[in-house]
Amino acid sequence: MADVLTIALATLCTLLPFWLAGRQGLVAWVSPMHLLGYFCALGFWAKVVAYAVAPDLAFYARFDPAAGAGLRGAIYLGGFIVLICLGYLLACKPVSVAQQISTTRAVAAGVQQIGLLAAIALAVTALTMLLILRARGDDIGEAGLIAAVNHSKQINVNADGVGATLAGIKTLFIVPKFAFVLCLAQTILQPRPALILLTGALAAALVAAALMSGDRFALVDLAVYVLATHALLGGRLGWRQVGLGLGLAAAMVALSAYMTQLRLGADGAKILHQIIGSTYFLDINVAVMVTDRVTPGQLLLGQSYGWWVFGWIPRGYWPDKPAVDLGVYLKREVMGVATGGAFNVTGPGEAFLNFGWAGLAVAPLTGWMFRKGEAFLLDPSRNARLGTAFVYPLLFYPLVRTCLQSSFSAFVVAAAVQLVLIIGLRALFIRRLRWRFHHVERISHA
Repeated sequence: MADVLTIALATLCTLLPFWLAGRQGLVAWVSPMHLLGYFCALGFWAKVVAYAVAPDLAFYARFDPAAGAGLRGAIYLGGFIVLICLGYLLACKPVSVAQQISTTRAVAAGVQQIGLLAAIALAVTALTMLLILRARGDDIGEAGLIAAVNHSKQINVNADGVGATLAGIKTLFIVPKFAFVLCLAQTILQPRPALILLTGALAAALVAAALMSGDRFALVDLAVYVLATHALLGGRLGWRQVGLGLGLAAAMVALSAYMTQLRLGADGAKILHQIIGSTYFLDINVAVMVTDRVTPGQLLLGQSYGWWVFGWIPRGYWPDKPAVDLGVYLKREVMGVATGGAFNVTGPGEAFLNFGWAGLAVAPLTGWMFRKGEAFLLDPSRNARLGTAFVYPLLFYPLVRTCLQSSFSAFVVAAAVQLVLIIGLRALFIRRLRWRFHHVERISHA
């Protein structure tokens, strides 16, 4: 009976964000509510369905949870998702999506010196890879660089198992990401052979960056960049686009499986098993673990939301710096696992670790922030002057993803640096427009 109730709740929580996205979302397919629906489907619905058939697949099962822990965790996670939707809905105001699309098309048409931007991006990608190679040093071993970075994403720097993930160096990958999005936008507007080649080269550079970072989720990010850019320009999904997308998705799944195999050996071949049995996405496992194991003495009372204050200090200068990622605290202090690394704590998990069941109050604030951020970046006047629409896939989507899957402070420090780089590149390569809707509309049609 508990499985039936859990699956029903997961189904409702997956459909509700998609319904709300269809009525209020400002970006097709990748609005914050779309993203919430995707993450809920993969982290909540798919997992509870799988666990109903094969309970041993549950990640939380290895920690001997109390009776009824699964249903309690589902109730907490379901309540959090519903309250996110409520906060988003309360922040909604009437807007003109047509004006947003026209302005974004005009901004994309006004991108200058795209060849120079692509050349700079490719050079920065190569330099960043060299810096990662230098930082890893002897950590590479005989297996080779690609195998080493995928087997272990961090370099241990102290006896407590806390390591450096080289996040500061990897921040530079925002340059090829920015160039890819702008180049793709111009290719969509005017698919010339030179632009297609540049876009393909930048996409290949981002795939290489994912391999070098050992970050399988960077492949998902690349897919979101493509889908979001297409949506921001008012594109539609016909059979041709769907077929191409399915082909690219199959290639990314194969590459992700390869990266998983490098990390986990022979067990990595079962990528679906790794997703179902992990704490990725908007995860039910973490909700069960925190509601089952966190004691009043372990509550952080909001501390984790301020860890970004010291997170900007490189670990090379402060080897004993506390871990900014709350997943380390969850793994070591709450679950009692003393090995290195961390568990993906998720947004609902972070709220519970700080405030217990009162952490549900964080959910409507999160939904409100999602809507306000979406509307702020896509405002036609602001977009015409500053090109903010292209910040949406590069920084706002990662913010939404982090608030759902990871912890807040782990994102803020890197995002601040990336924003500075984006502002500098925008000033050089995106021409400001004087926003008048009819003027912008004429430019976009031209």
